Amino acid sequence: MSSHSDLRSFLAFLAERHPREFRVVKQSVSPRWGISAVVEKLSQNLRNPVLQFDSVTGTDWSVVTNVCASLSRIARSIGISTRDLEERLEAMYHSPISPHSVDNSEAPVRDVVLSGEEVDLSLLPDTRHSAVEQSPYVTGAAVVAWDHQQENLNVSYHRMMVVDSKTLAIYMVEGGHLDRIVRENATRLESTPVAAFVGAHPIWSLGVLAGGGREVDELSMIGSLLDAPLQVTPSLVDERILVPARAELCLEGMINAEELVDEGPYGEFAGYAMAVSKRPRFDVQYMSHRKKPLYQEIIAGHLEHLTMTGATILADLNRKLTAEFDGVLEVHIPAAMTLFVRVDTAVMAQADVQRLIEHVLEKETYVKQVSCFDRDIDLKKLQSTQWALATRVQADRDFTLVSGVAGTGMDPSEINGTTTKLGINATAKPSLEAFAEKNSIPQDVLDTTDLKKLFE
Repeated sequence: MSSHSDLRSFLAFLAERHPREFRVVKQSVSPRWGISAVVEKLSQNLRNPVLQFDSVTGTDWSVVTNVCASLSRIARSIGISTRDLEERLEAMYHSPISPHSVDNSEAPVRDVVLSGEEVDLSLLPDTRHSAVEQSPYVTGAAVVAWDHQQENLNVSYHRMMVVDSKTLAIYMVEGGHLDRIVRENATRLESTPVAAFVGAHPIWSLGVLAGGGREVDELSMIGSLLDAPLQVTPSLVDERILVPARAELCLEGMINAEELVDEGPYGEFAGYAMAVSKRPRFDVQYMSHRKKPLYQEIIAGHLEHLTMTGATILADLNRKLTAEFDGVLEVHIPAAMTLFVRVDTAVMAQADVQRLIEHVLEKETYVKQVSCFDRDIDLKKLQSTQWALATRVQADRDFTLVSGVAGTGMDPSEINGTTTKLGINATAKPSLEAFAEKNSIPQDVLDTTDLKKLFE
């Protein structure tokens, strides 16, 4: 079995080839903040191994987290370099590979099937990761739905709060793909059948997070990243819906946009708690899983969450911006909802830099702030970007504000669901070549300075 068959083979690959990057915790750990405390402590020591907790109080299930915390680790698991994986993330839109369907009898995710009154969400680990959370959450679920408008499948990640043994409250960003599918079905007085799978090879997760419109087929994006068809099996609630046959857990049922339940509070990726609000109800009709299932968790706001979303957003933005604008050299996401773009103003006129800023603010839902820098600025060094912001910007000339834009719902500064976006042109005006010369030491002096001789 190859290392990219499923979550289990990914873990086996790490155990055999990179044991320091995969740790199994045998001691008893509480699912209520205990798991996230271990992740936090390791992160403070600059360590982010994949973690498997085999003795979680209150459940027979093992919990796995940090699966997507390292892009390099993910790349190695399928035998390629990090750069090759980044290129695949940009190229996958042009080379989709459709999934291969197998019967449910052949799918490990159907080893155990519970239906109707047998469904019991209390069997899942009672995981909580932020101090504000009062109910367990399913954080690692990718939700699959049939899109009537596009006549294809939509797959996307959504947090889900356990309401009772058969009910979840699902959070969908307003205007997002799944939200629109559910609302469109509601106009036909129809509920939306969905299947939420948990326990994925990290390559699957990157494919699920592919950017673009509703026409994007995420299951085929996974195939493109794998360079092979993803093995899937039909849903038990709607045969048009397909789920990975080798997932660990699948929760299937109906979402009704008109039936709302309380959801929250929850500590989201931006680092703030989201308050209690009304969300659509997800009634679970089927619960299937593998023998001795692994329950995958994604802890909001920690490295894994930022890596898996950042890698795919960057690839999508780089693909779109380099196609739309000559002179885009690099894109970087230094923090939540923040985009840095390095441009070559020898190629891109100032009017084009402004057009790029306006384009991003208008088109990119998850970007609240965008700053453009010259080619001499290192986007990953705070001192470099702050220096450019301080010495190449006049706020009355170089700031662009776009008000009254729909927010994501995850930014606590939003007012009545809207936000104001900011663009900053931090390039030298009128051009880098015509700007004040940077302080520097003559290169020949640097070349002939030998520290070893000086300090012998």
